[in-house]
Amino acid sequence: MVRLVMRAGSFLGIAGLFLVLMSVSHASDKDKIVWKSMPSAILQVDSRAPKEWNVFQPGKKLDPLLVQIGSRYLVVYVRNMEVYELKPELLEHKGEDLLWRESDKPEKPLATSDWNIKDVGSATRILIKLTGEGRMLNIELPHMPDVRRGIY
Repeated sequence: MVRLVMRAGSFLGIAGLFLVLMSVSHASDKDKIVWKSMPSAILQVDSRAPKEWNVFQPGKKLDPLLVQIGSRYLVVYVRNMEVYELKPELLEHKGEDLLWRESDKPEKPLATSDWNIKDVGSATRILIKLTGEGRMLNIELPHMPDVRRGIY
């Protein structure tokens, strides 16, 4: 009888440890953002298109955005009006998608000013001035047509 109680106790201990490990690994998965490329987005830096660039979004959301300019990556939090520069080694490539843990976000955002977020008909335009560099970013994100309304 004592052996049975000891086995049941060790089984419960192992099951509890398993649950704790699963919750820790599940929490780290929730922290990861999967960035998907937006092929129809437009990016300009100082009114010119960079040679190598890309704009990524997390799923179907448009906030935050990940902007790639050459080998530089910027996370743009549109609602908070903040831009953070990411080290490329913090991003994990998975096919054409990128993975990033939001807990790896730098402590201080880049100095920005002159934020302008505007609906320009078929797109949303986001203008940001990186004051430390004197550069102006222009990001245009096209709207998806709403075929339910029947006007397209």
